[in-house]
Amino acid sequence: MHDVVDVASPLGRLQLRPEREDDQAFRFDLFCNSRLPEWRLVALDPNLFQQIMRHQFHAQTVSYRAQFPNARFDIVELDRAPVGRIVVNRPGDVIHIVDQAIVPELRSRGIGTGIMTALMEEARRNDIPVRLKVASDNDPSMRLYFRLGFAVIDTTVTYLEMEWRG
Repeated sequence: MHDVVDVASPLGRLQLRPEREDDQAFRFDLFCNSRLPEWRLVALDPNLFQQIMRHQFHAQTVSYRAQFPNARFDIVELDRAPVGRIVVNRPGDVIHIVDQAIVPELRSRGIGTGIMTALMEEARRNDIPVRLKVASDNDPSMRLYFRLGFAVIDTTVTYLEMEWRG
């Protein structure tokens, strides 16, 4: 089992601890809340929406576990309450942020910056880059990554791949 990692943030100390089975309800809610902007444009029956979200959540979970079997799948806690999730793959030559999400009510309050700064310091110590993909319509996350010094290294219609080098 992985150790708990402490990270500083403006809101206090964060703990990144390995996901557990009992985190599934929190992870599902966070997953849904992270996708709401695009789904607000579609008028769906609430039951159908839940079915679609459960299917997508399951597909993402299975896909990430298969593609990144050695990644850390962590829950971000503040004052022992879950406030986010981050998946980080470390194949040796890069720190790859596979996925990260913070609960909506705590976004833009320094939690993401604290986590990213810790990962960037780890990368600097190991002389490797940090890479991630961000949805091209995710302006708040792109602003964060640009502010931290990330540069775009590849683009698709829906995503930007970004890299930071210390």
